[in-house]
Amino acid sequence: MDFAVDWTKRIDFDLLRRERTKSLSGQIKKHKLDAILCFKAENIRYMTGYRPLWWPISFLTRNAGIMVADKEPILFPTSGCYERCRDTMYWMSKENIRPLATMEDPGIVEEEIKKKFAPAFKELGITKGRIGIDHVSMLTLMKLQEAFPKADFVNGDHCVLDAQVVKNSEEIKCMRASSQMAAIAMDRAIRSIRLGIRECEVLAEAMHALYSNGMEVPQCNLIVTSGDGTAPLRRFASDKQINQDELVFMDLGGCFNGYFSDFTRTVIFGRPNAQHKKIYRAVYEMMEAIKRTLIPGNTNAQVNKAARQVVIDHGFKGHDYLGLLGHSIGVTGLTYPIVGEIAAKSEHEVVLKPGMIFSLEPGIFIPGIPGGGGVRLEDTILVTETGNEVLTTTPYDERLLS
Repeated sequence: MDFAVDWTKRIDFDLLRRERTKSLSGQIKKHKLDAILCFKAENIRYMTGYRPLWWPISFLTRNAGIMVADKEPILFPTSGCYERCRDTMYWMSKENIRPLATMEDPGIVEEEIKKKFAPAFKELGITKGRIGIDHVSMLTLMKLQEAFPKADFVNGDHCVLDAQVVKNSEEIKCMRASSQMAAIAMDRAIRSIRLGIRECEVLAEAMHALYSNGMEVPQCNLIVTSGDGTAPLRRFASDKQINQDELVFMDLGGCFNGYFSDFTRTVIFGRPNAQHKKIYRAVYEMMEAIKRTLIPGNTNAQVNKAARQVVIDHGFKGHDYLGLLGHSIGVTGLTYPIVGEIAAKSEHEVVLKPGMIFSLEPGIFIPGIPGGGGVRLEDTILVTETGNEVLTTTPYDERLLS
């Protein structure tokens, strides 16, 4: 977003990587693992700093990373990225960057495990012991078990997730920049709304702003929907034209240097009706309850309880609230810890600590209201030593609060 200059200190990426390695090493020990083997793109990036080729498909067969506590990891980038990685990833030893064939073909899986993984495992001394895996295809797991019969392959996903929960100082700087990028896109999207413009055209304005500011990839599908498309919520942008006195719902975000932003604003085009204001006021007060309770020492369960009580206090039913109240965010757009999944009651209760960052997204969705009955306000919020800091500062719609 800005040119590098010699008169101000910005993101120290070397420090960022060192702190991530330190955190991951600590969790490998805490989880009593001899090594962690990662196939998820975000976890490989956290481990090694490797920027992947983003695809709208599974990444699990194209890249891998292996790490033993207190040692440099070994990165297996997809073969098409191998030369670029060796040329640019100065923080890793070149011999620890090794090409990986796309492991979709059964024969390739078997060959890569024998020719690539087996030597790496031997070098690291992990042909036996507890090897944590974050996520893997069934075929790859079976071939790993055949190749290393003395190793115990166990669930290692939460080893990496636990390492990522509390962000270091440079990660927080990345998250601020990513949120700023999303705010610019949101401003462009809001200002583009006019009578007859299509939802996909509004999203195009946002995407232009995001990519113009260096975004790597959208946070998700990204949503611009309006009118009846807000309840039940339609989670994409269509060719529908925006009409007078309709709610417009925009959920936007992107990835900056591996760190994701995600936030939502619902605005009115024209004049709101009384029901619009009632729903919006309730959602706004849910967010205010979140901001009061998302502080060190409280738990995710307390945040959820405080927000959902507002729904009841405003006379809405429990089923008027849709989906997830919130989630952690960082090297992926949605991750553990979770806050208030309405479809389940069993998420782990987590004590909030400084350095945790959550995307909180209260909403109420009631079909059949003229101009639409779905409202969500979503902000990315950093837990600090004394409370919290909202990273997504785009104003709410005052016309819906008046």
